[in-house]
Amino acid sequence: KKLQGIRQLGGFLRVSQRMVILWQPEYFTRLWCVYELAAFHYINFDVKGIVDIVPLKLPVLTLTLFCYHFLACAVFAVLGPTLILSEMNATWILENIPELWIFPWRFFTFFSVFFVGVHLVPGFVLWKSCQWHMEDRRMLLEQLRGFRMDMAYCEVESDR
Repeated sequence: KKLQGIRQLGGFLRVSQRMVILWQPEYFTRLWCVYELAAFHYINFDVKGIVDIVPLKLPVLTLTLFCYHFLACAVFAVLGPTLILSEMNATWILENIPELWIFPWRFFTFFSVFFVGVHLVPGFVLWKSCQWHMEDRRMLLEQLRGFRMDMAYCEVESDR
């Protein structure tokens, strides 16, 4: 069954115009993965076959970014009117802040609560996710530059 799959790989790759590699750090250490990529490149060399390398952590980064913006918008929409425009806040401002300083006070409060609480704190999580993704990209480039066939893992040595 394994041999049948190997024999049919060329036919499958010949009709493929694009190869998508779902990359993780172990990808280029496995000989079979490298063989598939080399075969695709060899078969599609004259027709400019496209190879897309997509790190598997990229969807995690995208989801983190989506959640970050969703949370920021939700907090902004819900807490904004509740905190800044609440009757208790308005009463406190009128009793304690001189009239000349009411607008700057509201602006400063709004900026402090929403920028720091909604963007700066969750932004740290986003920054760490981006850093994680960039480390993977550096690792991918190192693997592409320093690939050695003799270092690739092969389950059955006779397949080499």
